[in-house]
Amino acid sequence: MNNINNVFEKAIVVGINTGNDELFNYQFNETCSLCEALNIEVVDTLIQNLPHFNVATYLGKGKLEELKNLTDVLEPNLVVFNDDLSPVQLRNITDYLECEVLDRTMLILEIFKIRAKTKEATLQVEIANLNYTLPRLVGMHNNLSRIGGGGGGAAGARRGSGETKLELDRRHIERKIIKAKGELEDIVKSRQTSRKSRANNGVKTVAFVGYTNAGKSSTINTLLSIYKNEDELKQVFVKDMLFATLETSTRAIKLPNNKEFLVTDTVGFVSKLPHYLVESFKSTLEEINEASLIIHLIDSTSPYMELQIETTNKVLKELGVKDIPILYAYNKVDKLPNKMFVNQALEPSILLSSVTQEGYKELCDYIEKTLFPDFVEATLLIPYDKGNIYNILCEKANVISTEYLNEGILVCANMSTYLYNLYKEYEKNNWD
Repeated sequence: MNNINNVFEKAIVVGINTGNDELFNYQFNETCSLCEALNIEVVDTLIQNLPHFNVATYLGKGKLEELKNLTDVLEPNLVVFNDDLSPVQLRNITDYLECEVLDRTMLILEIFKIRAKTKEATLQVEIANLNYTLPRLVGMHNNLSRIGGGGGGAAGARRGSGETKLELDRRHIERKIIKAKGELEDIVKSRQTSRKSRANNGVKTVAFVGYTNAGKSSTINTLLSIYKNEDELKQVFVKDMLFATLETSTRAIKLPNNKEFLVTDTVGFVSKLPHYLVESFKSTLEEINEASLIIHLIDSTSPYMELQIETTNKVLKELGVKDIPILYAYNKVDKLPNKMFVNQALEPSILLSSVTQEGYKELCDYIEKTLFPDFVEATLLIPYDKGNIYNILCEKANVISTEYLNEGILVCANMSTYLYNLYKEYEKNNWD
């Protein structure tokens, strides 16, 4: 695809309401917001009430003519559809309007392509793009350079004369998918090694999930600020827009009692999130499945809060998340005229605000209680020639008291079972 920000400026957004007004309005407004996320100006909208889509042209004949008249008058750079279009619909509409056409998945894929910064995210978006393109090759050869890129290549060009352009393109895309998956697999193996190392060292992880723009990054930054991790390099990128970042960011937080855990910021979800993206980003989203606790951030100011919760829970189910405790955090309560009306239907839950820091003590207490239920208080007598152990306890445990005796350092500390099992041979009871 070309960079849409340099090509497109104005768009007409088109949708069909099949009967569920609330769901349609929510998803249609979201499609307009997705356009805004790409700096595309929505100059007009067109909505048709139909029980089902027209198989050949999506819209009915009369509405399609109305759309054609609109494009002739407004001269938009593109027409964006609120739903996915079949290859036949895409070809017919494009030919009739003589205008660039994007469906909802193509729009989301374009956003992901532009926002991808790391090698991993770039590969994930490329795989999603290619998987989307593959079944849509028929009648799309004019668009291949925009959507998936490329023709048959030198190797394909030498094949038999009976092989069609379609077959060459299919082979080319399949080769690109295999290559990208291979590169992604190498990155995934590296991440899995890091996760395994953290698990072996007893490091706990809290994964923040939720609808895009629910406030996950702001929440993590507030936690970092509260615990004095204010180094600008440690702050997670925040911007008030859909899919501000696609990267999974992990940061360490150390409580005053020296209990440490990691927080992970994951890519936000969106309604009708393309299956190709969920599949491609599974390697990144695996962090959720490895978490000790999931914080589900909910935008309490959204009129479509319940639908956003449903979308997030659906994606978590697709990822196979189960048996991991979830805390529902109703966020942005400072923007509500009366937070008493927040429908905290899901439990356990808290009210949260990064602006006023309301709920953050409850959040931290809940995290600590969930992650560290098995902490052990023990008294160790550490020989002076093992002074490094005392230093580790001071750094990793909550030291309650210290006494210097002839035999060594007598230290009472509240520590993880991991640390206790490492040093239990020095427990005072063993020296009596």
